Amino acid sequence: MENTIPSSPQPSSSFNWEQLGAFIASVTEQMKETDRQIKETSQQMKETDRRMKETDRRMKETDLQMKETDRRLKKAERLIQKSRKEFKEQMKSYRKETKCRIEENNRRIQEIDRQMQETDRRLQETDQLIKGNALRQERMETEMRKQIKEVTTRFLSQSGHIVEGLMEPSALNLFKDLDFDIVGCWKEMKATNKTTNRRMEVDLFYHDTTEAIAVEVKIKCEKEDIDHFLEQMTHFKEVFPKYADTNVYAAIAAINYNRGADVYAAEKGLFVIRVSENDVFSLDPANKADRIYF
Repeated sequence: MENTIPSSPQPSSSFNWEQLGAFIASVTEQMKETDRQIKETSQQMKETDRRMKETDRRMKETDLQMKETDRRLKKAERLIQKSRKEFKEQMKSYRKETKCRIEENNRRIQEIDRQMQETDRRLQETDQLIKGNALRQERMETEMRKQIKEVTTRFLSQSGHIVEGLMEPSALNLFKDLDFDIVGCWKEMKATNKTTNRRMEVDLFYHDTTEAIAVEVKIKCEKEDIDHFLEQMTHFKEVFPKYADTNVYAAIAAINYNRGADVYAAEKGLFVIRVSENDVFSLDPANKADRIYF
């Protein structure tokens, strides 16, 4: 079973998550528009070997840039260990830096879109040179979609880490108000049961001596996410036998709840955490006695 490393609670920060949600929706629409453009020109697309190598090089560069962003975020987390007064000053700088990174990510996405439009223009200019090779065109289209999906997935992953970082200290006070005597928090707790080969990861795990709360963090939450999380929790003590004698509650935290997913989660017995104005995390009204535990 893999070792897990606890991370210390961190105070909450101020960030306009409504704009982040709108921005993510905008990026999604841009990706849909790009996919539509690829479909419209699918009969015209025939890349030369040189263009395929160039596309691969650009995607590798994007991957290195995203890894560098991840490295910087982790470095920032290790630095947040000073006094409350010093920490407030550091968070002002950190929020400014995070905003710049999001703007930089937006610039990169726009650059990819510009590159796609430039590719489309070049394909139209060389229309007379493209021959009907349907199999090659289909492979190229599939590869392009895969690459775009990877870029989008990496971007959303980075956003998810930011939400976890902001959520960790905020939820601590919320659960303490519900008479949870929290003594620690584990971030991205992972383990594998070597006998059953079942693997599980918990985004945030708040615990005391007899009780604990496993929190699933989402940018956008669907009802299907709730069902999947509950199914995973039925195997929690199989993967984490250390907590066999602990009452482990389940909680979901998200910026956007689609199609009544928050109501659905509450009906299923989960604590529901949402973002209100000024990036303050709040807990929907809930009695501890009415929540399910594993």
